[in-house]
Formats: sequence, C-alpha cells, structure tokens
Amino acid sequence: MATLRGESGSVEFETGGGSLATVVGTRSWSLSITKETLDTSVHGNTFRQFVGSMISGSGTVELVYDPDATGQAAFVEDIVKANDAADASFELFTTGNTNGTDSVAFGGIITDMEITSTVGELVIVSCNFITSSTITSNLE
Repeated sequence: MATLRGESGSVEFETGGGSLATVVGTRSWSLSITKETLDTSVHGNTFRQFVGSMISGSGTVELVYDPDATGQAAFVEDIVKANDAADASFELFTTGNTNGTDSVAFGGIITDMEITSTVGELVIVSCNFITSSTITSNLE
C-alpha cells in the first residue's frame, strides 16, 4: 500500500484561454465534492428511495506568498474579476504534476481571498473556490 505525503501534491491553474501552469508556492489544497439527492419514494414504500442528482464542489488553496512565483499572480488576481465567466481551469494533484494523473480537474471560480502577514512569519494567501463544470477524477 502506497502512502502519500502532502509534500507530493501541487496545483495547476489557468484563466481565460492559456494552458495550465503550476502555481509555485502551494502549501496546501482541499476539495469537497457534494452530490445532492432526490427522493423518489412513492406511496406504499416502507423505506425511502433516493437517486443522485446535481454535483458541486468547493475548496481552498493555500500559498506561501511570493509575487514573483510562477502562476501566483494570475491565481490571486482572479478574485478581482467582475462578472467572472467561470473560465478558470484547476487541476489539483495528489502526487507530481502530470496532467490527468493522480488529480482532480474542473472549471471554477475563486470566491474569496485572504492574505495574512504576521511579523516573523511567512505571508500566506488563502483562496476559496467553487466548481462550475464537470469534475474529472483521475485519482489512482
């Protein structure tokens, strides 16, 4: 059984027509996927019955801030887009960064961003996102 350590993961991001690029300085990422259910029970059923319905996701990417790090500026600045057309592409990797391998990919929108600067500590940027398209799981 393989054991994955957090140091192996990475994030790739692209907004508006380019190609995915690694966001340098990624400290962590999380993704929660939710599937709604519809009640299909009918009169006479003893037990409720459900079917899966709409799927959505949300999560967070945390970065050690470096204004010169590849991919960070585009990622952080995506929050200030008005009327965002959900044109951002994400790929979150559990290991490495080979597209379509050990990853989850989706289109999404960055919904909020927080920068934390504390004396004597690293400057950290935390961005939350929601998915806005098909979520493709390539986890192996």
